[in-house]
Amino acid sequence: MPSMKYLQFYWDRKCVLLPGSGRTKKIKKGCASWNLIDTRRNLDMLKGNAKVVNGTGGLLVVDVDPKNGGSVEALRGRFPDLPDTRAVQTVTPHPDGFGTHLIFTIPNDVRITHRGLGAGIDIPHSVMLPGSVIRCEDGVNRTYALVNDVEPAAAPLGLIAAIDKGQDSGIAPEPASSDDDDAVVQSLVDKFADAGPGERNAVFLQVAPAVIRLKGAIGAQMLENAYLGDDVSWIKSALRGALQKYSGADAPNPIARSRYLVDVLQQLSSSARYGLWNGKTGTTDRKVQLAVVRLCEATGLMSATASLRTLALLTGLEPKTIGSAVRRLTVSGRLCVVGTDDEGAAEYAPILGESTTVISKGESPIRGFSVDPLGDVWLSDGLTGRHSHVFDLVDGGVCRAKQIATAGGMGVDTARDALKALVEAEMLVKQGTVYSVPADVDQVAEKLAAERGGKEKRAKLTARIDAERARPRGDATPAPDDVDANDIDEEWRRWQDEELMRQLGII
Repeated sequence: MPSMKYLQFYWDRKCVLLPGSGRTKKIKKGCASWNLIDTRRNLDMLKGNAKVVNGTGGLLVVDVDPKNGGSVEALRGRFPDLPDTRAVQTVTPHPDGFGTHLIFTIPNDVRITHRGLGAGIDIPHSVMLPGSVIRCEDGVNRTYALVNDVEPAAAPLGLIAAIDKGQDSGIAPEPASSDDDDAVVQSLVDKFADAGPGERNAVFLQVAPAVIRLKGAIGAQMLENAYLGDDVSWIKSALRGALQKYSGADAPNPIARSRYLVDVLQQLSSSARYGLWNGKTGTTDRKVQLAVVRLCEATGLMSATASLRTLALLTGLEPKTIGSAVRRLTVSGRLCVVGTDDEGAAEYAPILGESTTVISKGESPIRGFSVDPLGDVWLSDGLTGRHSHVFDLVDGGVCRAKQIATAGGMGVDTARDALKALVEAEMLVKQGTVYSVPADVDQVAEKLAAERGGKEKRAKLTARIDAERARPRGDATPAPDDVDANDIDEEWRRWQDEELMRQLGII
């Protein structure tokens, strides 16, 4: 049974504790809905096996189960700043050892979700207290044991963002007639239509849940028709994610998005836009990283599932190029492959690291894009991912060539060449040695994308990928250089499997 010193640890923190049922992991019948008052009134019922409800008392418990492929090392691969903390050994035997419950403290405003964090890494509803004895499937009685008797460490920000579901606004939805629904939806769609180039993503995240819940696919079509930007692949991808998440869902009380999630995604976006991207492939990797972060923003999660083709549509890059970039991002510790879906698409989690560039406009939240770094203009002749990177740095307040080279991880000559091209294209203005963004840059970018072939390149890639998806496997239209996109996906799936096995310590 849990000794009093173990019980006291949770009791003092005002955790909700539930009595166990015999030597099993089950909750005693009739006690699953206990709250803190019930726990306080029924101390005598907690002298046998007991469980703590995860997220109560300011504690978060992460369950790492080797039997299902979990390991602390894999968790640390996704959250590199994971601290040493209080830990309980579980009772399920496995050749790689028993499982572990890692116990962290979390802020009082965090409402945990029971979303998995990777293979064999979960946030369970409740877990057994140390001292609880379980008769296991092999007939052996085993005890949950406290193996690291220290005060629980604070959960790192990235972990909090991954498990926090946000706050209930407390405003109950009122029943509405179909006419009321139509009026609400139309007002939300109009709000999205009125959003400017730097506002559309944030406004979409505000309006899409209600529009999709009320109107489903029709609402998605209304939002697509209202989109006035030039990044067709972005709106299509965002709507696919919104339909998957919200279609057919009951309209719950409005939920404010987790402030921790918002903070982390802003940091990730800022790091991708303004960070160090060295070498010839650096800016390609930057575009892919930005695409993954954008998918996370669209779905409101700290991970996103996407095929190579989906990322190709977002970035305008070829699927083969995407596959190489994701490999580099994974090896360099910017992305973590969390898992794969039934169709082989990877679930990616961007990894929160230290920002390498101090931006003069670095308020929170960061400003929106004056020109989308994944927009068509950066697919145009003479304007590449490096030009996009340099433009963002100038837009963010880094205004001289040497400063840009240092901030972006490029040579001074490379920075100067990019700046010269941007000035000639009228995307930047030069005054002495200082560069700035002109007021009409969005119009300039739109014109360049049309005149220099950026829009045409995106349209051709989109049409080819749509055609490939519509055909049976094996009948795909070849990509440039006679590369079959289906072969690319097969090769990528093999690499994903190997990467997951490496993260799980199997190879």
